[in-house]
Amino acid sequence: MKLSDFKAIGVRRFYEMEPGSIFRATIQDIQPGKVIIRLGDGELYTARSMVLPPAHIGEDCLFGVKENDFRGKIILEVVKSGTKFSFDMRV
Repeated sequence: MKLSDFKAIGVRRFYEMEPGSIFRATIQDIQPGKVIIRLGDGELYTARSMVLPPAHIGEDCLFGVKENDFRGKIILEVVKSGTKFSFDMRV
């Protein structure tokens, strides 16, 4: 699985993603308790996190949709080098 195999998505597609979908986004900022990602259309989203991702600010990462209730609660996983880290992303 390579980053180039996946598209950077926009905000509309983000809200419609089914569990199991994978997309590419850029880590914009990492702070204690949260990670901010930038989607392909430039929109920023903040994910609450209990762990620091194995990534750096400015790095493109693959994110997998673990859950989506289609009412604003989306749970993502960072997929990198075969390791997954869960984030509870509420948008």
